[in-house]
Amino acid sequence: MVAGTSTISWESTLDIMRELTDLYKGNETDDVADAGMISTMVNDVRKASEEMRSSLASQVDILAAQVNDAEARCERENNDEFSKKMDELSQREESLNEEVKTIGETTEEIEKRINMYKEEAKAETEAMEECESTKMEEIPRIKHAISLYANITGIKFDYSKEGKLMGHIAIPPERGGPQLQH
Repeated sequence: MVAGTSTISWESTLDIMRELTDLYKGNETDDVADAGMISTMVNDVRKASEEMRSSLASQVDILAAQVNDAEARCERENNDEFSKKMDELSQREESLNEEVKTIGETTEEIEKRINMYKEEAKAETEAMEECESTKMEEIPRIKHAISLYANITGIKFDYSKEGKLMGHIAIPPERGGPQLQH
């Protein structure tokens, strides 16, 4: 009835066993005793099956608890690692923010100094231009005064000596100067 490769359910197996037991109950043969033992064996198999099922269920529960513990440990490790990394990144961010603040302050100070130096340079340039303008106005006046002194006194200036005012005075005899003899 049952093929070697096919599987049947436990209920079907029990039904077949009951049929066999009912079939052989009336006879006093060894088969009847064997059939009686079958029902005992079925009960024994059932008990063993229940015990195995209970044992496997407890083993599954133990393994599930171990897996949960391992997952929790892994998650804690990952959380700890993540927390450490986040702390490192937060410290780095604070450090960089301080550097940016310092650089910003330094840049602001340098820009103020640049503006101050620009103002100083502008004032100096204006002063130099004013001085140059004054010199340009005085040059004709000074030239005129030197020419006047030269005509009145007969001074012959020696321009070869830089930084010194040198020359010769020649007073003509008609103005009271010495007379030269030839």
